[in-house]
Amino acid sequence: MDHHQIEKNGMYKKMLIFFADPINAAVWATFARLVTEIANFVSLNNSLTNYLQQQHADIKGVTQTKNDAFMAMVNIVVNKAAKAYVWAVDTANANLMQIFDVQKSDFLSISETKAYNQIKNIRDALSANIASMASVQLTADDVTAVNVAITAYQNTIGTTGAAQTHKTEGTKGIDAVMIPIDKSLALIDKLIVSSYTASKPDMVKEYLANRALDKLPTHHSGLSIHITDAETGADLEGVILAVNGKTATSDIDGMAEIIKIMPGTYNMSVTLANYVTQTTKIVIEKGKLTELDVKMAKG
Repeated sequence: MDHHQIEKNGMYKKMLIFFADPINAAVWATFARLVTEIANFVSLNNSLTNYLQQQHADIKGVTQTKNDAFMAMVNIVVNKAAKAYVWAVDTANANLMQIFDVQKSDFLSISETKAYNQIKNIRDALSANIASMASVQLTADDVTAVNVAITAYQNTIGTTGAAQTHKTEGTKGIDAVMIPIDKSLALIDKLIVSSYTASKPDMVKEYLANRALDKLPTHHSGLSIHITDAETGADLEGVILAVNGKTATSDIDGMAEIIKIMPGTYNMSVTLANYVTQTTKIVIEKGKLTELDVKMAKG
């Protein structure tokens, strides 16, 4: 949601509390048209909550799950490959020495697809030779552990694409449902103000106070960027944003944010495997979130 939508959602929540107050509800209990419209407002807000949860879950959950599975797979393969490399040295097998000679950074500097294929090659080499690797304390159980990690990662492949579609639907739903919510409130305004200003002035005053938008507090100083492919315009996930020793990784929408940066001038860098790293000078202002669009070219 944008700032204005966040402010409106805050107002909607205040109105829900106002309508749920039994003292207030008793006032209009026999006013059927008003009761119906308030019920409509509540129902629309339930839909809004569902869309918000849908959007939030995609942003916070899916990408992190995929990244966690990838890192778990890398960590276990690097651990097993270290022992297998010693075995390859002992048996003077130059080909397997090359396959098993890997570090975590090797997998983080290439695309996930290449890393995934390399990990499967290591798994296959382990599996083919595991019977003779007892000297370095590798057994069939280690191959099983690697396979479990690979399977866990495989189960996340494609989920970010599905999440992108799901999230987009959630965002569209938020935009769409706020229109009838506002229309419903406009009707409620007329019914409450016209009916109860004279007889229940304090209640109407409370209603109008809750109806007002509360402005969001000032942002921390920081940076928010949207990263896309310079050629296709597609959002880029997994881009490493770095500013003044702090880092963030772009999500499935190509968004990355670092907050609580002291005001000043800094070098900002964005890095992604198979793309040209960019370094740009930025100015962070006090109490302001600097927003930038970044287009990355393939290298």
